[in-house]
Amino acid sequence: MFRQVSRANPLVFTRIGLVRPFSRSTPISKGAFRTSDDQIDTRDISSENNPWSPTLYSDSIYILKPNKIRKTKLPWYYRLSYVSLYEAPSAKYVSLLKKMTLSFTMLGLYGSKILFDSSVDDMYAYATIFTTMIPAAVVQYKTRDYVTRIFRLYDKNKPQTLENLVNDEKLIVEKLSFTGNTTYNELLDISSSDSLKLTPKNKQNWMMPYSTWEEIERESKTKRQYYIEDNVGGLKMDRLWGIVEKRSGVDNGRSNWE
Repeated sequence: MFRQVSRANPLVFTRIGLVRPFSRSTPISKGAFRTSDDQIDTRDISSENNPWSPTLYSDSIYILKPNKIRKTKLPWYYRLSYVSLYEAPSAKYVSLLKKMTLSFTMLGLYGSKILFDSSVDDMYAYATIFTTMIPAAVVQYKTRDYVTRIFRLYDKNKPQTLENLVNDEKLIVEKLSFTGNTTYNELLDISSSDSLKLTPKNKQNWMMPYSTWEEIERESKTKRQYYIEDNVGGLKMDRLWGIVEKRSGVDNGRSNWE
C-alpha cells in the first residue's frame, strides 16, 4: 500500500517504481537512511545520500574534509552509485545508542540544576553531571568512526569501463554524526591512497575507538579511521578488503583485482 500524498506532491513512476519526487530547487535530495532490505521508511537517520532519489544523476554531493567545519561540494560531474557497496547492519542501533546516551546526559544536567537550586550539597549535583556524561562520552568515543554506508563515486564525463574505474577509484564513506540523527560524507581515494591499511591489532582493543581501516589523508596529512564490518557487502567489498589487506602485508586469500 502506498502512503497518501497531497496533490501538490504527486507520485512519479521512475526506474525504482512509484516514488515521491524531490524539488530540483534544492541542491541535495535528502532522505532517510534506509538499507536495501528496508520496506518501511522509519526516518530514524537523515542522510544526504539518497539512492532512491529520481534526480540522483544530477544531485550535488558534499563531503567533510579533515579539520573543516563546513562541507565541500564536489564537482558537478560526480555522481553516486545507484546501489551502495556496503550497508552497516547495526547502523540504526548505533544511532539509537547515541541518541539515548545524549538524552540521558541532558536528563542528568536538568537533574543537577534542580540539585544546585535545592539545599542539597553541590557535591551531589556535580556527581550527577559526571555520572550521566560518562555513557555518552564512551559511546561517542568508541563509535566516532562508525561507517553506515559506502558508495562508489562515478565520473559522468568518462565511460564506465573497468580501466577507468580501477585507475580512478573513489568512494563516498558515510559516517554517523555526533547526535546520531544525521550522517556526513568523507571522500576516500582508493587509487591514490597508498596509506590506506588495516588498523593494527594493538589499536583494536577496548580502550580505543572501533576501527578496521585507517589512512593518512593526502592534503591535510590527518589520520582518518573507519569502522567497516568484515564479511558484509559481497564480492565488491571483498575486493576492497583485498586491496587494503595487500597494502597491509596481509594475505587472507582475497583477490584485489587491480
